[in-house]
Amino acid sequence: MPDIQELQERIIPFFPKRIRGDLQADLKSGTARKISQGIVWTFFSAVVFRSIVFLTSVCVARMLNREGFGEFGMVRATIDMFVAFAGFGLGMTTTKFIAQHKVNDKVKAGRIIKLSAMVSWVVGFLIAMVMISAAEVLAIRSLQAPALANDLRIGALAIFFYSINSAQNGTLAGFEAFKNFARINMIAGTVNFPVSIALVWYLGVEGAVIGLATNALMVAVLGFFEVRKVAARYGVNVNERGALKEFKVLTQFSLPAVMGNMLILPVTWLCNAILIKQPEGFKELGIYNAGLSIMLIANVVNGMLGQVLLPYAVQNFEKKSKKFEMLNCMLPWAIGIFIALPCMFVPEAGDVLFGKSFSGHELHITIMIIMISTIVISHRQGIVRNFAAGSHMWWNMFSNTCWGVIALVTMYLLRDEGAAGRAGAFGIAYVLSTLLFLPFYYRKKLCDHDFIASPESIAIWALVFASFFLLYFVTVESILLRLTLMIAVLATILVLLTRFYRKYV
Repeated sequence: MPDIQELQERIIPFFPKRIRGDLQADLKSGTARKISQGIVWTFFSAVVFRSIVFLTSVCVARMLNREGFGEFGMVRATIDMFVAFAGFGLGMTTTKFIAQHKVNDKVKAGRIIKLSAMVSWVVGFLIAMVMISAAEVLAIRSLQAPALANDLRIGALAIFFYSINSAQNGTLAGFEAFKNFARINMIAGTVNFPVSIALVWYLGVEGAVIGLATNALMVAVLGFFEVRKVAARYGVNVNERGALKEFKVLTQFSLPAVMGNMLILPVTWLCNAILIKQPEGFKELGIYNAGLSIMLIANVVNGMLGQVLLPYAVQNFEKKSKKFEMLNCMLPWAIGIFIALPCMFVPEAGDVLFGKSFSGHELHITIMIIMISTIVISHRQGIVRNFAAGSHMWWNMFSNTCWGVIALVTMYLLRDEGAAGRAGAFGIAYVLSTLLFLPFYYRKKLCDHDFIASPESIAIWALVFASFFLLYFVTVESILLRLTLMIAVLATILVLLTRFYRKYV
């Protein structure tokens, strides 16, 4: 792999000529160079690891078919819901406070690392035990699928290791150890792909769940050694005494963070539970999960980007560098747009990826709706980082509460619409909750006014929603015509983004 500077020199020529000079000048600054290095390593990891995850998802979908993939999706959603409790907001907590103290207060940084590790083991174990105890009740009463009880018990192992992973990943991000993080992901992804495929081939849904657990175990083991290696490089003792002295960090930051996350995944689980109780509910959920796999590409890439940007967002929150704020907010939005719009214009790609049992008009409509949610979520990424950087986590929890209430009410009203209704519930919730909290974003300076209300931003949103309504309400059979429209829309958005960069940054 070429070095970072060589990669930067290769990438810059792909940008419009008018902003190349600005980019080259920006990359010479120390902070910009660190951010770009972190982004390169993180995206290299994302391309390798997450592409493998997506390929695994496609293969699993083909082997399990619609109903089996729906069952696996419900088990995975249940695991994710419990992980929201088990993680206890430790990833974001360790990233924020290690970024603040790794240089000026190494003792405090060491205590926070030890405290987060202790809490991750204890809470992870307790939540895993709850999962095991409640597995049969969840399977029978909530999922109406008694056969999934054993799969849920196996998923408890994944919950335990994901809890440990959360603290480790946050620690590495706080140290800006993105190369080490990339190494973990690449090794785990490469090893787990054939393991997961073999498990699904022989054991079906149960094998897919075991695959999740084995991947979480590998990441936890690798992360254990990488954290110690990086901490030693900074002169931080991961076994520092007096870890409990930093307990207030958990009550002031971790508690509202985990409560906010606790709202997201249970709402996801409840919406799925409403869907599966409808006729052919698991099949409809299978279609929704197939479309959701495409959204995960954008969410995961932006999540990886967020791990790079969060330490700098913490440092920049008081400085208010306009260049960094635009990078923090605009880059994830652009990523979401350029991943989602092609899928919106050509949803038939889902037929090719997931096979005949998924193909058809319902999958196409579901994908289009999910892509709108993808773009809205991407637009909120930088703002959510500033919630953490400014220690507004209680407000973040309130924002998530409003989103959850809207999602549940909408899902109940759209329950008869199947996979499309499931996608629509989240799409409507994200749009309405974002509009509801815009005044708060301004008042607390969580985003720049130009990012929301500039002519360029408004024009981009107009193009996105005009494209969606055209494709949703007007049947455009010709793929060639849709591709032509897509290229025109993306080119216009690129021009608007370039103009925005030069005008405001």
